[in-house]
This record gives sequence, structure tokens and C-alpha cells, in this order.
Amino acid sequence: MDVEPALPIDRPPASTGPLNYEDSRRFIKGYSSIALSFGYPVTYMIHPEAATAHPDLFVEEEAKGACLGLHLHPWKFGDGHYKDHFGGLSETSQIAILSEAIAVWHGAMKRRPEYFRPGTFSANDNTFGVLERLGFLGGSISIPGRVYPDMNSVWAGAVPDPHFANKYFRQMPGDLNFVNIPLSVDFSEQQDRGGRLFYWDLRPDWQNADYRRISINIVKQVIKRCPTIPIIHMVTHNDNNFLDPNDRVCKNFQKMLTELTNAIKQAGKCPIGATFAEITEMVSSKGQRTHDFVYAHAEMLNG
Repeated sequence: MDVEPALPIDRPPASTGPLNYEDSRRFIKGYSSIALSFGYPVTYMIHPEAATAHPDLFVEEEAKGACLGLHLHPWKFGDGHYKDHFGGLSETSQIAILSEAIAVWHGAMKRRPEYFRPGTFSANDNTFGVLERLGFLGGSISIPGRVYPDMNSVWAGAVPDPHFANKYFRQMPGDLNFVNIPLSVDFSEQQDRGGRLFYWDLRPDWQNADYRRISINIVKQVIKRCPTIPIIHMVTHNDNNFLDPNDRVCKNFQKMLTELTNAIKQAGKCPIGATFAEITEMVSSKGQRTHDFVYAHAEMLNG
């Protein structure tokens, strides 16, 4: 979950974020309850202002197995003097705004963040080097196939599975000590909405998504690729009422988790929940042996 700051009623159109932090707290708790009921831990990528608003809540969530990281939309942060999306910033500006954001997050949580995701998956070829330089271990920077030039979010041809990032070319693996965990997408059919290109992913926010088809397709594609670390990874935000069983996004979330779990089991595999921290550790420390372990464990559990 990207935990956004509360935004005023006169927010920019289509911007994400709760109207107030009371709603944010309730929605986070509802989301956590649903995810954990399926056996899946949550990774929270937290905007600095939201970390300041909810430090006690995130300590509670961490005690339940959650992973905590930093989320950042430059134009939402602080006094708004950074006007661009993250990928529209120079290397110097990325270092500057991240340093400011880390300080605020650290002040709230009493430690610095080790995982990062930029708003709208916006990045450029400086980003991974900046993240390593500032001490981040891993995060979720890319959404393969997304082409949103207006948001500086272009991931055509990007690697779809967890990998060490590249200092010079963001779409390819490299040798940086930063683990990128891409969002999972269904490569079956590219979508085009007003010139923005993307593939369906598993976020529950969609208005008209076929979660059964998307789940089955993603599972098949991951198995066919046979990556070293096979994962399926989705995203949402803290502006949806995950406590209301009649809320559209809440219903979609439960349906998506049901369809995804069924698709994995029907493929003869076993879903094993993991946080960004655990996946980063797998990529960093275990490599191919993790691949062997995950599938051997799945076969063992399935008899």
C-alpha cells in the first residue's frame, strides 16, 4: 500500500490520498485485516506526512509482520516547491528531496527508511544510483510496460521480476546494491487510454477489471518465465474504505485475493506471503538457491 498524505478538498483531479487522517487510519486497519486473513503480510510505502500522522499505527502494523518504507510524490511533499514527478527531477534534486523526506520520516519513525517507491512509478536513469547512494536496500520503482510520459514514468521493456538495479539504464538489471521489485502486470494485452499505455495489474482500484483472468494470466506468465525469485505484487492506496464490505474497492480487494490465491493453487503452486524486506533479502543473499527452495517448498506443500 502507498500511504498517501491527506489532501485538501480542492486537490488536483485524480490525485490519490484520503481526505483526513482519521479515515486513513481506519482504511489502513481494514486493509491490513483483509490481507492478513488471506495469509499475506503488507508492505507500507509511507509518505513522510503520513508517517508523522500515524507512527503508532505503523509500529502496530510492523508487530504484525508489516514492512515499512518511504513513498514520495515531490509535488505533494512539504511546501510543494518541488513541482515535478520524481522522474522529472535532476540527480541533484532527487538527492535533495529524498534527503529532506528521509529526515521527516526518520523523525516520525525514529529510524531511517530502507525501502522506497516513487509516486506514479516515476523515475529516470539517475534514480537507482541515487537510491543506492542514500542507503536504500530495495523498493518498487518500476511497472513494466507503463508509458506515461506526462508523469515521467516510462517502463517499456522493463524487466518484470525482482533484480539488482542498473546505475545507467533503468529498464535493465545491473550490479547496484539496490533490489528493484517490479509491480506485477498481465502482458496479454496492452491498454491505451488517451495515449497512456499500460498493462492490467492487480490493484483493486480498477472500475472494470476481470481479476480472475488477470490473476490466471499473471500466474502463468511468472511460471513460464521461471525467475530466480517468483513473486506476484500488487498496489493500492489508503483512500479506499477497506472496512466497508459494500465499498467497490474493498469488494475488489477480497475478490482479487481470492482469484489470485486460487490461480496459484490451480497452477500447482503454493502462495507464500513475503514483504519487500524478505524479497530484498532473497535477491541479495540467496539467489538461485531461493528459486530452488521456493518451488521445492511449493511442491512439498502440494504433496
